[in-house]
Amino acid sequence: MILSRFFKPKWQHPNPQTRKQALQALVAEDPVLAAVARQDSDPEVRRAALARLAEPGLLRERAAQDADGGVREFAATRLRELLAGKVPDSPPLPVRLAALQALDAATLEHLAVQGKEPELRLAVLARVENDALLGEMTLNDPSAEVRFAALERVREPATLEHLAKAGRNRDKRVTRRVRELLEAVRVGQQRAERIASLCGEMEALVWDGESGLNAARYPRLDKDWQALEADADAYSRERYQQARARFLAQRQASAAKRAARLQRCAALERLLEDLQTEVEWTAELGARIQQTLAAAQADQEPSASAGDGEGRRLEQRFAQLVQAGKDRERLLQRNHERAGRLRALWQQAEALLAQPSEVLAADLEALRQQWASLERPETRSLALELQARFDTVLERLRSRLHRQVEQRGQELADLEALLGSLEQALAAGELQQAIGFHERARDRLQHTISLSRQQMTALGERLQASAQRLGELRGWRRWGTQQAREHLCEDAERLVGLADGPEEIIRQIKHLRTLWKSLEGADDAAARTLWKRFDAACERAYQPCQAHFDAQAREREGNLAKRQVVCERLEQFEAHTDWERVDWPAADRLQREAQNQWRKLGAVPRAQQKEIQRRFEKALRHLDARLQTERERELHRRQSLIEHVQAQAAAGDARAAVETAKQAQAAWHPTVQASRREEQALWRQFRAACDAVFARRQAEQREADVERQINLARKTALCEELEGLTAGDSAALGEARTRVQEAQAVWTAVGPVPRGTYKALEQRFAAACERLEERERDREKVRREEEMQGLRQRALLCARLEALLEGQEPAVAVVAEAQHQWATLGPWQTVWTKTLQQRFDAVCQALLGGAGTRQSVVQRLEANRELKRTLCLRMEILAGVESPAEFAQARMEQQISRLSDSLSGGSAVAADENARDTEAQWYLAGLLPAALNQALEVRFQRALAALNP
Repeated sequence: MILSRFFKPKWQHPNPQTRKQALQALVAEDPVLAAVARQDSDPEVRRAALARLAEPGLLRERAAQDADGGVREFAATRLRELLAGKVPDSPPLPVRLAALQALDAATLEHLAVQGKEPELRLAVLARVENDALLGEMTLNDPSAEVRFAALERVREPATLEHLAKAGRNRDKRVTRRVRELLEAVRVGQQRAERIASLCGEMEALVWDGESGLNAARYPRLDKDWQALEADADAYSRERYQQARARFLAQRQASAAKRAARLQRCAALERLLEDLQTEVEWTAELGARIQQTLAAAQADQEPSASAGDGEGRRLEQRFAQLVQAGKDRERLLQRNHERAGRLRALWQQAEALLAQPSEVLAADLEALRQQWASLERPETRSLALELQARFDTVLERLRSRLHRQVEQRGQELADLEALLGSLEQALAAGELQQAIGFHERARDRLQHTISLSRQQMTALGERLQASAQRLGELRGWRRWGTQQAREHLCEDAERLVGLADGPEEIIRQIKHLRTLWKSLEGADDAAARTLWKRFDAACERAYQPCQAHFDAQAREREGNLAKRQVVCERLEQFEAHTDWERVDWPAADRLQREAQNQWRKLGAVPRAQQKEIQRRFEKALRHLDARLQTERERELHRRQSLIEHVQAQAAAGDARAAVETAKQAQAAWHPTVQASRREEQALWRQFRAACDAVFARRQAEQREADVERQINLARKTALCEELEGLTAGDSAALGEARTRVQEAQAVWTAVGPVPRGTYKALEQRFAAACERLEERERDREKVRREEEMQGLRQRALLCARLEALLEGQEPAVAVVAEAQHQWATLGPWQTVWTKTLQQRFDAVCQALLGGAGTRQSVVQRLEANRELKRTLCLRMEILAGVESPAEFAQARMEQQISRLSDSLSGGSAVAADENARDTEAQWYLAGLLPAALNQALEVRFQRALAALNP
């Protein structure tokens, strides 16, 4: 230990060179090397230590933490060489692979190129992001597997395009994969562009009404987006979903406004229907009209867009209904005002009729003139009703006027006769008759208006005298009461020993006593004597009824026995029942039957009444106590049913709620019923919950009906629009095909309609589309015929000029006339215009030019001989017309050629198109000599006529 102070190891020598040399003697695993690499003060010594080390972790540490930049660079280089496996002391491959996790990007890229083993390079590739490096590895790495793996990591299109050019004829697998990746990039770019385009279109999409173009565009956009949504990034998804949600919110808001507008229209229509039956305005009716109009105009919907024809029609309909309601209200108000004035005059006539004084003719005339001056209600029925009522009152006034004259003598005679009868009754002592005559006479005299004052005075004096005599007769009435008491005594004495039943005897006794009490009271001795006689007779008549009371007593005893049986039944049931396994409905039924039977039983002896009642109530309480637990359980169960139905009523699925309500109704019946009040209250809650469920279903059905009505209106509008296009002029048919396609798209997008209208509406729409298509076909046929007619006319003019080429005389005048005729034919724009114009210009120049020009045109026309013969044979084949015998072989060859084309899958052109093309080629091609052209023309026209009769 002491010597160690004087002899230190050489790697600790103060001289850096000595320490550096001493490191060469150490083995690579010596920990001294690691300590020197970390702690030595001289950079050269640290580098020498690092050059001996093969530990990737230490090298990575020194490359990051050493104070000297040169040492850091040396450590990084040494680490790359070791991990690449290019130096002899490199660690084994598993160690190097494990060390890859902590490397930086530059080291990884170095290893990707310089790594010795393919496994190492493959492991590095998973963390390399440099596309240029990956491209170089794809081209130059010696391992096919590494090249392919590097290619799979390439992401930049520019790198892929470079690989497609530089890697041609190197590695077929890589080349093929490059093409696939480029195609995937191209498809991805197209999808990204399409996704961006869809997002932009959806953001620009604005709801323009149910019949607008955007209503049909939205399903197509959304369908395209569904196909591409999986490839969209989060930003595009969010962008599209926001735009879609905005559009759907606009559509939903529009649908809600539209539904509200339809409901308001329906309310206005119902109001108008009701107003048609009303004839005049009332306060209640006015309040209803104002309430309906205010509710209809409360939410003013914005004007429909230019493309929303249905929305505009709905707005127009709404405005018309509002105006019609206001017009009808004003009419009813005018009727009310005019009828009020007429009724006031009619009431004056009624008052005149009711007055006791005489009616004058001047009063009637004044009423009639005022009535004629007033305006009548505009509703005929009301005017006729008021007129009839006034005419009736006026007629009654006229009748009264006539009766006033006729009845004066009759009233006087009647009053005198009535007073005479009164005087006769008073003379005979008939008090009741006299009272009646007196009342009648006094009443008639008070209401008589036609008699004179002198007559009224005389009759009044006679009535007053009779009234005095009537007072005297009433004094004698008290004497008659005494006679009535004696008669009652006699009637009571006749009841003694009567053979009628006790009930009848008792009834008659009660009746007689009631009559006695109704007579006027008297306190004299005679009255008391008669009362004792009457009471004694009633008591004697009552004695035989005692047997009846005995029978009633026996009946009460029987009722007591029956009530005891009821009590015993309840007590035995309660005592002998196993209440753990009881038939609750039977127990509840027993309790209710006992209560019903108890109520029906009659009275019992009064002495036992309280006792038997207490016994019954005790037995009933014991049984009810047993039933109470089950009753409460049943109450809780049914309350749960109610809560469950109420919860379902507020849930989302109406169909499930209805099914729940039906199941609850089936499970409602309790085993033990509660009191009548509780049962009724519980049933009302349950019924209200079920009604809410069914009302919700009805509301949803009404909403669905409203939506179907909206869809019906939209589809009906489409049909009307297409039918309008069908009925329009031919100029409008140019846009008909486009509009039909748009209408079909909108038709498909519109939801269901009411079931009863579906078939007829579909047939109507299909018929409208078919009529438009048919008109379009007819128009196209006419257009094509006009084109062919123009071709015929111009070809004939060319043929006439070409026939002049065979002569040598000048044709200046003929050419000028032909050019004039050509110009007069007017504009003609077809696919054949240019070709035929060239033919016409060529023959005109040849006729106006020299012999050389003529000869070149003649040669060109003579070269068309085989073409014209072929066209003629083709037309004859199409028309089924026989050809001359010398052309039999050529015709056979053409037919074989056509058959061969059809069998080999060649172009199968329709017969009419083929004939049209053949005819057009015929008119476009000229032929000389003229004689041959004329012969072929005859054959061709004959075939054409056979083909088109």
